[in-house]
Formats: sequence, C-alpha cells, structure tokens
Amino acid sequence: MKNFSLFLLVATLSIVTINAQSDKGDFTIAPQIGLNLSTFAPSDTDFSYNSRTSFAGGAITEYYFNDRWSLRSGLLFDPMGAEDGAGNIDKLNYLTLPINANWHFGKNRNWYLNFGPAIGFLLNAETELGEGGTIDISEVVPGTDVGLMFGIGYKFDINEKVQLFIDFQGYGGFIDIDESDVLPFQIRNSRSAFNVGVVITP
Repeated sequence: MKNFSLFLLVATLSIVTINAQSDKGDFTIAPQIGLNLSTFAPSDTDFSYNSRTSFAGGAITEYYFNDRWSLRSGLLFDPMGAEDGAGNIDKLNYLTLPINANWHFGKNRNWYLNFGPAIGFLLNAETELGEGGTIDISEVVPGTDVGLMFGIGYKFDINEKVQLFIDFQGYGGFIDIDESDVLPFQIRNSRSAFNVGVVITP
C-alpha cells in the first residue's frame, strides 16, 4: 500500500512537470468551508453504512506552472465516519494534506479538475452511541489514512486578485481503518464534499 501511494505521488508530480512551462505562474491561497458526506466502504458488499453529515473547512494553496496546470495542496479539517444499522455514529476527524495535480480548462480556464493522493492525520475518533453517550475509539483507528482525492470545480472572476469558487471533492481511502479485529471484513473511508471559498492571488 505504501508503494502504491508513493507511485501515485510520483505520477501526479510527473504529470505536472511534463506539462509545465519554464515561466513560473501565480501562487494562490483559497480559504474554504464545506459540507462533508462520509461513509465507510466495506470489503463485504453485503454490508452497508449510512452517511455522516458534517461541516469542514480549511485552506487550499496552488502554484501555477502555466494557465492549464497547477500543483494543489493545503490543509483541511476533514470529518469522516459513518452510522451503522444500530444508530451508532463513528466520528473520525482528520487534518488532511492533499497533493494534487490541477488541470484548468474552458475558454477562460475557470473550470478545474484535480486528482492525486491525500494523507489524513487523525485528530480524534469517537463513537456516538445510539442509546446515548460516547466512546473513545482512537486506539483502534490508524493514526494516518492515505487515499485518492479527485474533484471538479468552477471559479467566478471578481477582479484580477479575487475569485469565488464552488467545487465537489471526492475521497477514497486505501487503508483498513478498523484495527480492533472485531469486524470480519475491512472498512475504508469514503467521502464526498461540497465546498465554497475565495481564491486570493497575493
């Protein structure tokens, strides 16, 4: 799994490098807020989880190599988790670092499509019991999660230095997040996010 994650990182950076021109572009920062819809993807297809809805936020930075390609990163408060059939909600909160290639397209390059690896660092993990109360489950959840992030969005021009944006970002984890050995199958993080924010060119 570590080798596959390294391959994704190298592939992403290679795509950006191949398409980059010698002239350096702009650096931007984009604070954002969003709505996360997360669940667990079980290896047993006969089992399913309900989604957890939560609010997310953070800041995305980009370095432009040309008007079509940029390197996208940043830090995101990234709630994940799911609800089981008994009404218990696993709440896993991560600080996520994406390392994505971002392709800008359309007549004015206002559309963008990003893809690449992301690393999540677990901040806390607990189960909210359906019958009341909470249980700390951080000891049975890995401290890091690695997965693939992908998304599409659109930027609205305000002036030369400011744009508004809306986007959709998906995430699929590669790592089994249950270390308790209680479940007879593996579960991985899965998340969809709808974000709004402001792109600022310093």
